[in-house]
Amino acid sequence: MSKFLSLGLIACLLSTVLFSHQRSESYSKINIDSSAESKSIEVEFSIQTSVLQRLNLNFTENWEEELTNKVIGNFIFNKNCNISNKPFLKNSFSTGYLTLLWTMECGFEESTINFELFFDEDPTHTHISTFYINSVASPEKVFTSSNREWKETDNESKSESRFDSFRDYLELGFNHILSGYDHLAFLLAILILGFTLKSLIIVITGFTIGHSITLALGALGLVTPSSQFVEALIGYSIIIIALECIASITHNHNLYGRLLIYFSSSLVIFLALFGLQKFIIGLVGISIFSFCYLNLVRRHPGSSITLLVTSFFGLIHGFGFAGNLSTIGLMEGRLLPAIAGFNIGVELGQLLIVLVVYLIFSQMTKFIKESINTARVCAASALSCLGTYWFLERLF
Repeated sequence: MSKFLSLGLIACLLSTVLFSHQRSESYSKINIDSSAESKSIEVEFSIQTSVLQRLNLNFTENWEEELTNKVIGNFIFNKNCNISNKPFLKNSFSTGYLTLLWTMECGFEESTINFELFFDEDPTHTHISTFYINSVASPEKVFTSSNREWKETDNESKSESRFDSFRDYLELGFNHILSGYDHLAFLLAILILGFTLKSLIIVITGFTIGHSITLALGALGLVTPSSQFVEALIGYSIIIIALECIASITHNHNLYGRLLIYFSSSLVIFLALFGLQKFIIGLVGISIFSFCYLNLVRRHPGSSITLLVTSFFGLIHGFGFAGNLSTIGLMEGRLLPAIAGFNIGVELGQLLIVLVVYLIFSQMTKFIKESINTARVCAASALSCLGTYWFLERLF
């Protein structure tokens, strides 16, 4: 027992180190207009404030000016391009995004862009640009540390069909889930609950239906929740599923329900004392929800209650995906194929992870059959620590 407890403690510490690095993405919409006397290039750059904070840019009190200079200085256009207006930086507290807008005046030669932003701070950073050439939507460009250049002729040579759009966003969704460590941690927590393969498929299906709904609603702009609170709730969803696993093994649902109540109540008091009231109602709600959920699971063990809750958390995770997809800016003709492709890409990545991990768990039970519950408690403890880290980091 002491050996597994030690392993659990080590896993708790390692989990916050290994998985604290999250995907780093930024976005831009670039409108190139060559119908006037000179070529005009309008740029709208967006990045989540939480991502910006994690990049550790070490800005001073004049961070707005420093950020503006850094972004514009690393968007390298043709040599004879000059800024024609004062850049405008806006901070949207409702969506959790910083947006910078500026306009360039250039000559009529072919437009080129070299994107150098944030790769020094994070070599895995990804930037996704949507292009409009003379008001005609063009294919997106994904900039990475190994692919930093875009040319206007690259877009002119492409004729994108709806299938091409579906394929592009299918790949984007697949890569997104594989780099979304918080979503993967939630799936791992569900697997640790120890369902049979049949019940596991039912629960994963509920999660899929949930986030498919909010993915579509968010990407279409019909619902725009607070990005900061959504990201924090994704961390909280990991906590509650991990604690459910521990409670089901130790048969102590009331204890862990009360712990969540105390934890949430302490946060509410802290927020009230420091004037951060905007999330208090949400925290009160999730603390009551947590206590009721763990008691329902105790009285009605099985996957039926968990199915409903994972579907609910699926709605929250869907908003997390939708925030990224809507920021990219979907073209009118590519709207439905993009949403369908992105969602299916997420599902394929999800199913791949679930299948691989389930097979590994199945083999592990053969070797540590007598201590499997102890191992599950250790793994769930590590995930609850990880979820707590993400929850607090994103909330504050």
